[in-house]
Amino acid sequence: MTICSFATIAQTKRNTFGIGFQSSLPVFGLSAKYALNKTSVVQATIAPFSSGAFGINYFGGRYIYRFESKNNLDPYVYGAVGLVTYSSVISSALGSKSNSFGSFGVGGGVEYIAADVLGLSAEIGLGKMSVVDGVGYTGINMGVGIHYYLK
Repeated sequence: MTICSFATIAQTKRNTFGIGFQSSLPVFGLSAKYALNKTSVVQATIAPFSSGAFGINYFGGRYIYRFESKNNLDPYVYGAVGLVTYSSVISSALGSKSNSFGSFGVGGGVEYIAADVLGLSAEIGLGKMSVVDGVGYTGINMGVGIHYYLK
């Protein structure tokens, strides 16, 4: 009886695990989503990018609350936190510079589920980054995402 109950719960979860790409400008990266239940989703995003003398990394997490799905559309709200690190080599004489700073945000969006496995999302939110002492960014963030959900 218990095994049947767990099997029923697992089958009612929609889009349990997805991998893909998420952007919420000014940050973006590779993403994984895991549905804890029908409404609660956790998401991790990493962006280990570098080019020549400049490197930037983003490590972030989100809690997503999904509302009731209608016509393959999943509206949601989210809360996010992240850590950004960067380094750059200015010149051999001046050396390198590196720093890290935190970020957080809240917002909402909608995800369209195509063919029961492909999620396409668009969102808008409010975010804050503390770039260096006394200097930061607070503003409206817009983003998109694409995730492939494993069955």
